[in-house]
Formats: sequence, C-alpha cells, structure tokens
Amino acid sequence: MVNIDFSKILLHPKRVVEWLENGDCYPIYLEIGPTNACNHKCIFCALDWLKKGATYIDKDIMKDNLEEIAGLGIKSLMFAGEGEPLLHKDIGYFTHVAKKAGIDTSITTNGVLLSKRKIEEILPNLSWIRFSIDSGSPENYSLVHGTYSRDFGKLMENIKNAVDYKREHNLAVTIGTQFLVIPQNIGEATNLARRLKEIGVDNLQIKPYSHHPSSINKLDINFSEYNELEESLREFNSDFFKINFRRATAERIFQGPNYDKCYGLPFITVIDSKGDVIPCNLFYNQPEFTYGNLYKNSFQEIWEGEKRKQVIKKLNSLGTKHCRCGCRLDPTNRDLHRIKNPEPHDNFI
Repeated sequence: MVNIDFSKILLHPKRVVEWLENGDCYPIYLEIGPTNACNHKCIFCALDWLKKGATYIDKDIMKDNLEEIAGLGIKSLMFAGEGEPLLHKDIGYFTHVAKKAGIDTSITTNGVLLSKRKIEEILPNLSWIRFSIDSGSPENYSLVHGTYSRDFGKLMENIKNAVDYKREHNLAVTIGTQFLVIPQNIGEATNLARRLKEIGVDNLQIKPYSHHPSSINKLDINFSEYNELEESLREFNSDFFKINFRRATAERIFQGPNYDKCYGLPFITVIDSKGDVIPCNLFYNQPEFTYGNLYKNSFQEIWEGEKRKQVIKKLNSLGTKHCRCGCRLDPTNRDLHRIKNPEPHDNFI
C-alpha cells in the first residue's frame, strides 16, 4: 500500500516563509472547472445543490490567464470543477497552453468521453490523469454514476486505450483511478482493483466519502468497515500497480478539524466555469465569497484586490465550523496550524 495521506505544503518552504512574513502569498495549486455541464448524475455528487444552466469558460479568457498565472509562481493545476471537463471542446488546447507555460497539469474525469482523439490531444500534456470509477461492475456503476450500464464497458476501453497510448509514446503521465467508498458500492472495490491491474493503470485510490455541508446526499460509511477494505485489497498491490488507501483521511473525517480557521486559503484556489475565482468548492454561486471574475479582471488583479482581502477576513472570522471534514486543505491546515501555534520543546529538533 502507498501512503498519500499527508500534506505537501512543507515541500514549498519559500512559499510558506512568504506567507509567514507577509500573511499572504500566491497559490501553489489551482482547480479549474472548464464547464459545469456533466454527462453523469452521480448519487454521491457533492455539488447536487447547485442550480446549473450549462456554462463553458471562454477559450481566450482561459488562455490569457493560464499564461499569466505561470509567471505568478503557480506551479500546478487540475481541470475538474463543477462538471465533466472533457465536455469542454477546448480542453485539449487548455492542457497544451498550461504545459507550454510550465505548469504541472492534471485532469480528473469520469472518462467516458475520452476518445482516441482526446487521448492524443491531452495525455502528452499531463502530469497525471485520474478516472473516477467508483464501481467494479456495469450494473452497480449505472446505479452509482446515474448513467447507462454500457458506460462502464466504454470507460474500461478508454482507460486501456490511454494506457496503450502512454506505453507506445513513452509518456511520463501517471494514469490513476479513484473509488469513492459509499454504502452502495463498498462490495465492488476488489472487482475494480482486479480489472484495473489487468488493464495496466498505475494506481487505484480508495477514498472515503465526506459529506459536503450543502449537499442533499448523505452517504456516510462505517469507518471500521471502510478500513477492513485495506486488507482485502492488499493482494493487488505490486511494483507496477499501487493501491493508495486513504486511511488517515478517514480518521480525519471522523475526528473533525483541530484548527479554528482555514490557514491554507492563500495556497489553493478555484476558478469556476463562469470565470469566478473562489476560495474552495463551498462557495460556488455565492457572490459574497467570490474574489473576482476573470471576465472583468486578470487573475493578478483579483488576487491582489481589495475584495479578496475582505473575503479572507470574513472567512477567518467564520472559522471552520461550517467546513467540510477531511477537505483537500485539511492536512495543509493541520501543518500550518502547528507552525502558527508552537508547543513546548519545539526547538529541540
């Protein structure tokens, strides 16, 4: 088993020092939603509360800002967001621009729309791609993803095509997969691991469900039952196929945060399909907590602007009581909280 349950923030000491000295810095990582449209209706979707009329971020707006953010010290980005990124007709172009600008680029996708043409357009530009699968059989996949059962076979074919293309062209891209554990699919994990190892993907991430505070669904799992999965999956782990089991994430979800505010806000941000720059996925369609919009101002103007300062101040006053347990920033917040709140004997290293 491989442990990915840790914060990488301390691998960026210069940025942390900048934050400590100035109280702010530019992000290390962005999440970008090219569109809010989706071809699936997953029963676990954290954003089921959003009212959506399909929007697609403008090609030139995205290009100009990708080129700008590279010069601001932003190191990585993931195309994901409110919808399925492969539904944006320019997603291949976006990955090309990002890589050319020197940004480590990734995509999270359900993968059903990953045609051979899209594989050729996208894969050479990526550090990694992650397929959200969440089941090991067509029937259960149909239930969990809210789609046709035939999509499961199509997805397996697309993943195999991606693996073959990677090998044929000697690409460095990591082809990863994810299984979000909920009561409706917990018995499917070993079936999926077996299929994916045969196909030749690089890893399978087993992730516990965490309830989004605004979501209609509430699919909490028994963490003892979740942790028992680790042993049943151990046999599939090898030098070429890694099981990334998120045990520590499950523990943090169960415990809740041990910090009183989100220290990590300067290090990560989200750009949605309307061009809004927001703190995290709690704040889609909430103008009160929107830093600014890329159709009106550049990313640099937004990040250094007065509106963002006001939003950060407001979020700090609200604290973490309404936050999602086990969110992306949770491990980072724990490390930064520890740095900001020294304990006795910390100088004895």
